[in-house]
Parts: sequence; C-alpha cells; structure tokens
Amino acid sequence: MHSILIVDDEKIEAGILGEILTHEGFDVTTLTDPGQAVTLAQQQSFDLIVTDLMMPKIDGIELLQRLRKIHPDLLVIIMTAYGTIETAVKAMRQGAFDYVTKPFSKEELLITVHRAIKNLEILRENVYLKEKLGLDQISVSIIGKSEAIQNIHRMIARIAQDDKATVLIQGETGTGKELVARSVHQMSLRKDAPFIVVNCAAIPAGLMESEFFGHEKGAFTGATTAKPGRFELANRGTLFLDEVAEMNADLQGKLLRVLQTREFERVGGTRTQQVNVRVIAASNKILQEEVRAGRFREDLFYRLNVVPITVPPLRERKEDIPLLVECILKKFHLEGKRKVQVSPEALNALLQYNYPGNVRELENLLERAIVLSDGKIITPRELHLFSMDAPSPTIPAVSVPAAPLTAKTGSLKEIGRLAAEEAERALLLETLRRTNWNRVKAAKELGIDYKTLRLKIHRYNLTPGGDSTP
Repeated sequence: MHSILIVDDEKIEAGILGEILTHEGFDVTTLTDPGQAVTLAQQQSFDLIVTDLMMPKIDGIELLQRLRKIHPDLLVIIMTAYGTIETAVKAMRQGAFDYVTKPFSKEELLITVHRAIKNLEILRENVYLKEKLGLDQISVSIIGKSEAIQNIHRMIARIAQDDKATVLIQGETGTGKELVARSVHQMSLRKDAPFIVVNCAAIPAGLMESEFFGHEKGAFTGATTAKPGRFELANRGTLFLDEVAEMNADLQGKLLRVLQTREFERVGGTRTQQVNVRVIAASNKILQEEVRAGRFREDLFYRLNVVPITVPPLRERKEDIPLLVECILKKFHLEGKRKVQVSPEALNALLQYNYPGNVRELENLLERAIVLSDGKIITPRELHLFSMDAPSPTIPAVSVPAAPLTAKTGSLKEIGRLAAEEAERALLLETLRRTNWNRVKAAKELGIDYKTLRLKIHRYNLTPGGDSTP
C-alpha cells in the first residue's frame, strides 16, 4: 500500500481529499500544519505529498523545498487556486512532480496521483534493475582488484572509444566472456542499440546460415514466412558470436565476407543488405591452435583478432574471490534468496579450491550452499568442495601426529579437523609473511576482520620470523 501525506490548512478540504484517496486504497495521513509535515517527514517516509500552495507561515513552495532537502527524490503535487503559469513554473522548477488547480474534480486528482505513483514504481524498478544488472551482467565475473582484471577494465575503456573495431575474447568456460562483451557494448556509442547473442555451439549446422543472415519465404521447407537474421537484428548495435570456433568452414567463409564488406543476402534472397554492426567473438578454445590444426580459417582469425582480450581463469586471480563472494551473495539477496554470510573457514576453503568451472562454478557453489545452510552462516560443510568430481582443493601438507593413533585420535572426524586446522594455520602464516606481518592488510586479503585474525594468531601461536605451533 502506497502512503500519501496531505497538507492543507483547510481542515475540511484536507478531510475530503483524505477520504477520496483512502477509498482508492492508499494509506493517507492528513495535516493542517506544514511545520508538522516537515517534522513527520523526518520521522517516516511517504511515497507522495499532496500540499496546498497558499498556507500561513510556510507556503507550499517553501514546504516543497524543505521536504526535498530531507528526501531529494520525494514526489510532491501542488494544489493551487491561483493556477497561473508563473506559479506552475515556479513549483515545477523547485521539483514538484505536477500541480492541480482548484477547484479540481475527483477524476482529475486521481489521474494526477496515479500518474505520480506509477512514476514512482518505474523509478524504483529501474533502480532495482540497474543494481541487479550491474551485478549480474557486468560486475560479477569481471569484478576484482587483481592486476589481470584491472587490465581488462582499462582495455574495455579504450575499446569503447572506437565502436567499429572487432573484438576477440578468449578464456575458459565460466570466466565471463559474454559479460566482458556486454560491458564493451554498454560503454560504447552503441549502448542504446541491440546487443544480439549467437551461441554458435547451440545452433545446428544446417540452420546456422539462416540464423545469421535470415531467410526469405519459401527458401526451404518450413520457411513459411520471411525472417530476419541476427545481423539484421543487431544493426547499429553489437553482434556477439559466442563459441565462434564451432562454426563450420562454409559459414566461416561467409562470415569473413560480411566482416570485410558489411553486406550479405538472406537465404533464398537476391537483394544485398548492408549492416552497421560491431562484431565481438568469443571462444573457450585457443583459436591460434585451431588455425594450426586447420579447423579455423587463418584469414578469419586475423579479421576477428583486431582487439584481443584474454579473460584469466579464477584460479589465477584468487585474490578476487572475497570480493566476488560478497557481490554474488548480494546478487542472490536481490533475487529474493536468504541473506547469508560466509564463515572464515568456508572462505578459506573457497580460497583453496581450483575452480575448473571458474566464476560460474563459484556462483553455483554459493547458491547451493544457501539452499543447504540452516542459518545465516555458510560453513565448509555446505560447500561440499571435496565431494565434487572436479579437482580437489589444494591444501598445505597436513602434519599428522607421530604418536600412534588411537580409536579416539584416529577417527575420520578428528583427522579431518586436524587437516582443516593445519590448512588454516598454513594459509594464515603464508598471508602474514607475504604482507610483512601487516595484520590489517592480511585480514583484508583473508576476508576476515582484524579481531578474528588476532584471535587466530593467538590460537596458532604465530610469531613473526619464527615457527608456529598448531
């Protein structure tokens, strides 16, 4: 239910307005003192303010100014019996959403109010979508403070200045190649035009030419209507060719021609069409090796490889994992999942893992952990890193006690605990040494707070320049 505050020094008129809007399903508060309105606005938020213009002590324009200092995005509708252009212009310049002239009809008031509420809903939806898209489509896979990711950001900024150069993005599956492509598109002059994706590995060879260039009616069995291809759909925008190495030799030649001339014909058609498209290609295979093996045309490779970008695997930029975890969990929370945190032990396990599936696998691990966790903290138990078919996490060698193992000390549970403690101790010591025992910096790298780090240093008896005792 949307909340509306009505401010009118005429008590009867304020009451009538309140009844009208309450009947429409709004949560309405009415005041006759504009000073009280300012005080109330500081204590609670309203979706819309409807205020009279001419009031003693504080008029509607001054009230508008005070309210917008408290809530800069607040929507305000001004009611005035002095419906001159000057009054309306002044109110709008001060940030009023709209104004209505007294005497106004019930229908006129409701139309204006509903339009303001609709505007509010659109603004809120846009804020949500921008935040969600920023995390989901761009930020998550290419976020980080590592030098490799910073180089990619700098490259994207440079590419954005030229919206015609072809880009080739290479990297393992799950590293975020499509997200890099979207970032290039959204930072370029083509950002308001379409971004069209073609997964070359998912389209059957017999349909690929039609998907790329479209077809005319009757071009083949089943072509009951003419259909534009992806190049046409991407005109003035960006065409992203994912897994371009999967294209057959015939289509590679036709793609080369389009890249050279920016012209093509639909399947079954004779009319040559021209397009203004930036092409971004991506591959999880090393195209140079595909060229040497004779599976990819050398001339097409050079045509695509005008601006090369290599996205590093996650195992080569593990310093980005704490920030990635934070952003992924925030994204999940925006999508309606429970708000959770990762325990220091779980983060330690994530830092040790090799991630054959890269950032995509990290997202899947965290999403599954949210489902499996009972509370608000994800522990190593919910991650199930060791039970996966992928390579096991690399952990430091475990120091097994030299004394014979008894049934108590030699239980699988006890050995697992010793292994986890030894891995944690080794990671702490390595990080502290790498940061020259700068505990603030070490805590930041480990993704834990300073107090937790101090407790762990004390627990494992870690000392600068000396050995430690678990």
